[in-house]
Amino acid sequence: MRRLLSLAVSALCCIAGFTHPALAQGKTYQHEMGSVSFDTPPTRIAVTNWSLTETVIALGLDPVAIADPDGYYKWVVTPDLPKDFVDIGQRQSPNMEALRKAKPDLILISGQLSMAYDAFSEIAPTMVISTYNNGLPALESLRKATLQIADITGREDRAREILQQVDKTLATDGARIRAALGADQKIAVIRINSDAQINIFGPPSLPNTVLAAMNIPTAYDGQTNGWGFARGGLERLAPFANDVVAYIEPTPAPVRQRILNSPLWKMQGFARQNRVYQVPPVWTYGGLYSAMRFADLLATEIENGPHQ
Repeated sequence: MRRLLSLAVSALCCIAGFTHPALAQGKTYQHEMGSVSFDTPPTRIAVTNWSLTETVIALGLDPVAIADPDGYYKWVVTPDLPKDFVDIGQRQSPNMEALRKAKPDLILISGQLSMAYDAFSEIAPTMVISTYNNGLPALESLRKATLQIADITGREDRAREILQQVDKTLATDGARIRAALGADQKIAVIRINSDAQINIFGPPSLPNTVLAAMNIPTAYDGQTNGWGFARGGLERLAPFANDVVAYIEPTPAPVRQRILNSPLWKMQGFARQNRVYQVPPVWTYGGLYSAMRFADLLATEIENGPHQ
């Protein structure tokens, strides 16, 4: 009887070990505010900013909760959002009740929302992954974040494909731009916010790290904020007299018209020498797809000729 009981217990232990392999293979992942553990890769992912949204979609996953989808289509444009998801409202202050109803098994936030980390963690395991304003050049940061999210979700092969696609795209588009402008022509990338406020992208920004990866010289290498740009009025553009200036949309039409028709703009060397290019909407704080989109659109606009 004792032998039979011993055999039965041994059999149960073997069965338990066999039926729960995931428990023995659980993995812990570090992030900016701690760690999370999963027995199986999470699939129901909620995202609170557009860079993370773009990255999750690029990896082949449909987020179950997304912040400000209308703004995404205006500023980010692609990749397309999934057909079904919960709109959790503003990126700066997501609707926590809507987020809870989405039943995520992983929430991705940036450091901007770190003060609410505990509140997010009460809903689901939460990871803080900042793709910008983290001390890293944008393109390097995006590669790192893509690999990190791929590791968590079991999408490593897809991540490697994306990185290869980025390298190929930037090499091709860089060659296109050099063929059109010459190898030594510097480019200044700006965004027009208002009549009195222009963002000038610098060394750590997405536009300038993409240009550097394309072997295109950049015009502005001065001080920037944590997001990679300096801010000022039209007078800040005077040093770019002999450079190409590319301004990224969207810009409110009345503002664009006033700026481009203003005497101060028209007297700038780049304007007088007809070296201004209008780039369609690109999210300059986006993911690797935004990086490729910027490279593609800039190359196309330069090949098509200056903005008239």
